[in-house]
Amino acid sequence: MENNGFESLLHALEGVNAAAVHLVPGRAPCMRVQRRIVELDGDVVTAEQVDDLVRDLLFSDHRQALTATGQVEVLYMARDGRRYRAAFTECAGARTMTLRPLPTEVPTLESLELPAQIAGFTRHRTGLVIAAGFFGSGKTTTFAAIVDALNGDPTRHIMTIEDTIEFVHQPGHALLHQQEIGAHVSTAVAGVRQAVAAGADTIVVSKITDLATFEAVLDAVESGCLVFCGVEAGSVVGALTEVVLQAPIEDRARLRTRIARALRGVTAQYLLPRAHRSGRVAVVEILVASPGTRAAIRAGKFQELPQIMHRCRGLGMQTAEAALHALQASHLVSDEDAQLYLPQRDGRAVALTGPGVR
Repeated sequence: MENNGFESLLHALEGVNAAAVHLVPGRAPCMRVQRRIVELDGDVVTAEQVDDLVRDLLFSDHRQALTATGQVEVLYMARDGRRYRAAFTECAGARTMTLRPLPTEVPTLESLELPAQIAGFTRHRTGLVIAAGFFGSGKTTTFAAIVDALNGDPTRHIMTIEDTIEFVHQPGHALLHQQEIGAHVSTAVAGVRQAVAAGADTIVVSKITDLATFEAVLDAVESGCLVFCGVEAGSVVGALTEVVLQAPIEDRARLRTRIARALRGVTAQYLLPRAHRSGRVAVVEILVASPGTRAAIRAGKFQELPQIMHRCRGLGMQTAEAALHALQASHLVSDEDAQLYLPQRDGRAVALTGPGVR
């Protein structure tokens, strides 16, 4: 695909306020507009055109990662200065590309209508906060709003370690450094250690992918830092399970003890379409560290955490069911979407038809 044609496609994406453009060999370019996939008029995309984009947009290490793992994401800047997240995937020898425009403004916690407890976590001076969510869950946007809130505190020295810097924060009252893995630091582990050595008291790690990174995060917390870190998981229980399973069996009890001692809270989120206007709203599950929470984590009884969240709503906790019920009751999400996205418990959907959440 020629550069002029590619730039024209991006211009069309902005013109209709599409959330993404998909280039799949054998189909015409497709855009996601609101909740629909719209196929554009014109020639179908060829495998050679996608391969040309792989060659033109990716460095050699990115191409190696694509071949080795079947996926890679990079930042692309168009001629007009707009920034996009470009995701390449490879399956059965065929490559596809997805481009998503990055927001030009940094969101705030208020604009995202996130639970008040998220802002509460930003007021801690030390401890660990885990934020869970799969790709497309809005976790990156939530992290941007958290950094924005932290950036207003003149007593903080903040360092972020990000896979890709999607939101560029302007200088605030805090001292803030944004570090991108590959561009500024070699690995997330190196980034965390560099942050501690530089005297940062607040660290934000966009994604934890291995035990070494998580242990570096715990080391930072134990040295007196407040650390926010992201985990690929769909629930609070899933997030804690994910990080503990990274350790060998014989080390898991020790790791659970360290987590229980360091933890301030865990969140997990996903997005639903808004009921009466465009956009999406986050369904957020929240666990707050308490004596009962710490005891359950230390003992490895993660299955008890949903009941703790249900019982301790006064501490700012909420289950995914309760969060979804509140959005449904406030008419922020439709009944139909709420039923489609009901959390599962023991393989059964949890009904939200009564005045409370079972």
